[in-house]
Amino acid sequence: MKHRLLLPLLGVTLLSFSSLQAANGMNAQPPSQKMMKKGNKKAGSPFLIAVGLPHMTKLVKQHWDDPKLGLNDEQKEKLLVVRKATMGGVKAVKPQIMQLQQKIKKMTMSGADTAKITPLIDEVAKLKADASKVHVQCIHDTKNILTQEQVAYLLGR
Repeated sequence: MKHRLLLPLLGVTLLSFSSLQAANGMNAQPPSQKMMKKGNKKAGSPFLIAVGLPHMTKLVKQHWDDPKLGLNDEQKEKLLVVRKATMGGVKAVKPQIMQLQQKIKKMTMSGADTAKITPLIDEVAKLKADASKVHVQCIHDTKNILTQEQVAYLLGR
């Protein structure tokens, strides 16, 4: 009698787990290498927060001479300084991050000792944190140069 109840209960539990996985976007199939390379463009991001923070210097550059944005000469001069500092800070660490990530992948797949891989992961995290700090500072500085209306225009609000 207990076995008759156990089998349906197990089936319901498995179905519930499968539904929960589907609802949370978990696939039973691992993503292919092609999907990983093409589908996730943020995977190569030098930032810890790869999605959700605007790239203000990029937005400003796209709307540089847009009369709706209405940048004045003083703002343009200050924004160029912010852009130079931001791009320099990020460009300095991005190649290092990419190189370390490739090294971590190779070492992991070749069966290297995790004690040798862990410090490399820590270094990637530090470099990404540094790049993220530059990114956040850029947003802060840009918003302080622009008016609230200009910020709202750039962010599409």
